[in-house]
Amino acid sequence: MTQASGLTADVIRLSRAAAVDIPPATLEMARLCVLDWFGLALAGSREPLSALLRDSALADGARPTASVVGHGRAFSPRQAALVNGAAGHALDYDDVNLAMRVHPTTVILPGLLALAEAHRLSGRAVLEAFVAGYEAAGLIGTALSASHYARGFHATGTIGVFGAAAACAHLLGLDEAQTAIAYGLAGSQAAGLKAQFGTMAKSLHAGRAAEAGLASALWARDGMTARTDILEHPRGFAATQTDGPPAGRVRWTGYELDRNLFKFHAACFGTHGTLEAVGELRRKGVRPEDVRAIRLKVDAGADAMCNIAAPRTGLEAKFSLRFNAALALHGADTADSGVYADAIVPRPDLQATRALTTVELAPPGWPEDVTEVTITTLDGRTFVQRHDISLPQGDLGRQGDRLHAKFLALAAPVVGRDQAKALAASISRLDHGADLFELLNLAAPPTRLTRLATYTDD
Repeated sequence: MTQASGLTADVIRLSRAAAVDIPPATLEMARLCVLDWFGLALAGSREPLSALLRDSALADGARPTASVVGHGRAFSPRQAALVNGAAGHALDYDDVNLAMRVHPTTVILPGLLALAEAHRLSGRAVLEAFVAGYEAAGLIGTALSASHYARGFHATGTIGVFGAAAACAHLLGLDEAQTAIAYGLAGSQAAGLKAQFGTMAKSLHAGRAAEAGLASALWARDGMTARTDILEHPRGFAATQTDGPPAGRVRWTGYELDRNLFKFHAACFGTHGTLEAVGELRRKGVRPEDVRAIRLKVDAGADAMCNIAAPRTGLEAKFSLRFNAALALHGADTADSGVYADAIVPRPDLQATRALTTVELAPPGWPEDVTEVTITTLDGRTFVQRHDISLPQGDLGRQGDRLHAKFLALAAPVVGRDQAKALAASISRLDHGADLFELLNLAAPPTRLTRLATYTDD
């Protein structure tokens, strides 16, 4: 069998090595990623896209070996990966890694859960495979995603599929040659365009990446062939979808997972600088009725990501810098995903503030993750506030407390508060003997648990 070479081989070997002797703090970050994702997937299971995908999967028929969060064990592993991946991204409230420009957990975790459930694998094995997949996506994203994302690709779907394939290959115990084939198969399925931001298709990108990554690993295990140099081949991923592969060898500089960023506003991450900066000015006493004009200075890349000028739906509002400035100035609780409902978009006071807001695209050299907000008041005063969204929360304990509160707010309406607490406790023990099968039972509403018992995993 042809061995992988070049960039593909480097990524495979470095990411596999990263999953050995994982530091305790990095494992804790992985558990926090899992906790955050389960809350989002439970809440996202109520979104129209999730219902559509579940209905489609059930109509196709499948052996019930894998669970869809918020629904039960009625699906094949590939179906579960698709639906769960889309559900975890449906609220656009899931974690982010800026080096790879990917929402990583919702593409990497669903396939792992489906495989582990179907094959009764351990929570520790899932976490180790998650780390391997995360670091693979981080290495590829750091090397390729800047020009790739600038061309209009949605990296969650395109870079993320490699992370999903790497994670599933690790969980299945594939060797380096088989893993390289899984990468090759994943590269031929990498898809996602930023033109879809503000529509259900954006979340579908995440679901398809999770499904394709799982399928690629299974196909590679079963003997399908593909190029083993998909990243660096002259007509491969880097050559066709980026400015080209890096000139030298790719190097691992520490766990990219440690730099994972969690979201505490239920909108596109590119709007968070605006939400934080305007929110801070509101806390300093600026009120909507006093404002003459608002100017948002952002990196030019935001224009293709979150600059919908006049959103018409709640989904579009998540990708509108102007509308999020209005929400923040009016004190809306943007941690509540319900704020981004279609009904709120035409609200006259929000529309009036949105109309006072302009977006200035900064020239080259402006820090990519910094937003500067300037508010001029009717009496001639000027207020300026900056926020850098790239700075992680340094205290894991405090971050864990915030994520636990976020998880309960999202999960309790679906499964009840007591069951949500039990699910969080089970996730905290994921690498210490937690029963993954029972954990996934806790991710189904109580009314469905009896139905689950009628299924078998043979």
